Amino acid sequence: MSLQTYVDAWRHSVNAVLDLDLRPEDADRITDLPGWSVRDVVAHLVHLEEVLADGSETARADGPKGLSAEYTQAGVDALRDVPLPDLLARLRAAVDRRSAQLEVLPDDPNALAPSTPSGTPWSWDTLLRNRVVDAWMHEQDLRRAIGRGGNLDSPGAHVTVQTFRAALPFVIGKRAGAPAGHPVAVIVTGQVPFRRTVAVGDDGRAGDTDADPKTTLTMDTESFAILGGGRRKPGQVPVTVEGDSELAHRILTGLAVTP
Repeated sequence: MSLQTYVDAWRHSVNAVLDLDLRPEDADRITDLPGWSVRDVVAHLVHLEEVLADGSETARADGPKGLSAEYTQAGVDALRDVPLPDLLARLRAAVDRRSAQLEVLPDDPNALAPSTPSGTPWSWDTLLRNRVVDAWMHEQDLRRAIGRGGNLDSPGAHVTVQTFRAALPFVIGKRAGAPAGHPVAVIVTGQVPFRRTVAVGDDGRAGDTDADPKTTLTMDTESFAILGGGRRKPGQVPVTVEGDSELAHRILTGLAVTP
């Protein structure tokens, strides 16, 4: 995908968050992210968008280095006392500044981005793709928390599903340890559908195959995104399994590629 595709998808998702018209009474609603409320999810978005837009760092200066759970939590903690309406105003302002910066994109998507969260050495392609996934996943976190679903077929949904789909050989071959000669099909239905069959070869490498699957996992777009984002565990979303149930469980557990 092009950098412009990522920018357009990111802009669509962050504006969708702002268009949710979150109220002060929504602030303490729980989300699928352990320990994070609606207000915390918005604070996280503010943290990263301000870092990218301004180079400013709202996380404590002596906090952990590198893009990690500790780093993102530090950003949320630094904004703990900011009311939800003020966070939304800051998010809107940061998104406007960042959108202006992204009007001109580099010719080389593999060039290092000059500003990244915690200074992580990402290319423009990786940075902008990750911002889409982060923004869309958090948009969905907020939607589930307030009971207002939607945008499962948005540009952000397509980027996110494709990103998680690309990880299937790693998940099936490395994390789940599928045996050689046991093709596994993952079928996703609904708004962003796909079917991918992966098998581990005699050389231990996992890749696409035309062979008939011995185990098949079928789920809808939202369930695939929830599992891929590590929001819930197997058994907490509807998945139909045919074949080796133990292998299927390992695959579903390993789908969490974005904690």
